Order: sequence, then C-alpha cells, then structure tokens
Amino acid sequence: MRWVFSMRTNSNYFDADISNLINTVDAPFGYEFLNGNLVHKTAQINWNRVSIGVGNKIGPFCVIGGESQHRHYSSFGEISIGDYNVFQEHVSISLPTKISKKTSIGSRCFFMTSTVVHHDCLIEDDVTICSNVSLGGRVIVMRGANIGMNASIHQFKIIGSYSIIGMSGCVIKGSKILPGRKFAGVPVKDIGANSIALSRAKITNKLLETENRRFAALNDHLKLGLGA
Repeated sequence: MRWVFSMRTNSNYFDADISNLINTVDAPFGYEFLNGNLVHKTAQINWNRVSIGVGNKIGPFCVIGGESQHRHYSSFGEISIGDYNVFQEHVSISLPTKISKKTSIGSRCFFMTSTVVHHDCLIEDDVTICSNVSLGGRVIVMRGANIGMNASIHQFKIIGSYSIIGMSGCVIKGSKILPGRKFAGVPVKDIGANSIALSRAKITNKLLETENRRFAALNDHLKLGLGA
C-alpha cells in the first residue's frame, strides 16, 4: 500500500516548507493507515468522539479525545479535525465541555511535540504551534498564527491571525494579541508588525483590516459567552 501525503494550501499560507510537503512513501515503521489518515499505533484516539478528515498524520503517543480538564464541567461534545494536519509525538487534544460543545481544528496545521490543546479550543487553518505550547480552555487561534515553543496561553484568549508569539511567551488575561503583530516576553508585549509573515502570505492592508474586524467579532462572542 502506498501513501500519498500532500499538505495542500491556499494562497495565504506562509510556511513554504509545510505547504510544499509532498511525499510518496510506504507507511513508516509503527504507523498504519486508518480512514485516510496516517496514524501511529501508539496514538490514543477516541474515535467515537472525534470527527476527522483525511491526510492527517498523527504521531507516537498522541492523545486525541481525552477527558476535558475542567474542575466544574465534564466532557460534552466532540472534537472536529480537518485535513492535512500534522500532529507530532505526545500531542494532547481534549474533549470540549458544555461551554462550546466542540474542540475544533482546521486544516493544514502543524502541531509540534508535546503541544497541549485544552477543552473547547478553536484553531483555524494554517496554524503552527511549536513544541511544549499549552493552550488554555476555549482559546481561539486564528488562521496563519504561529506560537513559539514553550509559550503559554491563558484561557479564553484569542490569538490574532498571522500573528507570532515568541518562544516562552506568556499570554495573560490582559494580553491582546492582534492580527499581524509580533509578541514576546513574560507577559508578552507587542514588538512590531509581523512583516515577514504578512508579506509571505500576501496579506494586504485591506485583508488585514478584515482580520482585525473578525478578531473584534470573536472577542465580542467570547465576552458574551456565545462561543464562536
């Protein structure tokens, strides 16, 4: 059996190394083909609570569909995953709660080793999350964002589209991570425009204005407790 793994992309995706990743190989050692996806045999997937597309690679010891880690709310709902995502080893994605009833991941995202995605998170398309990042409950990561290794994101925060969080950055309750900006430090501070990413993704000022309006709308939804 041959495996064709192609991370297709749209014109706005900025990571050329990932968007051009096209390999035709036999299943690597320890992996198997399940429902159009390449899944390591040690991965734990709660198939009854996970809706998944095709072309995803799920690495060793990933846990997708574990119980929500919430003191007061039990797991409620399902996890939705799109197409052509990469989940490296030890990635953990928790079930949602009644807050939104869905933990959602788009397409063409890249999750590096030991990423933790807690309950009710919404991750849009073309997101990169580096090793040891922890996303608190109900975090929204907008399209094309990049979160550096060891960063921590406070619950109910929005990471703006095409923004970047520097390594070991700490997004606290009062942080505002606007689209197209760079942030670093503990707590993070705005250190300028994410010019390289915006240029690579061909994001015009008009498109960035649209993303800023989306950011504001998502923020209003979270404040009102309506979900996204």
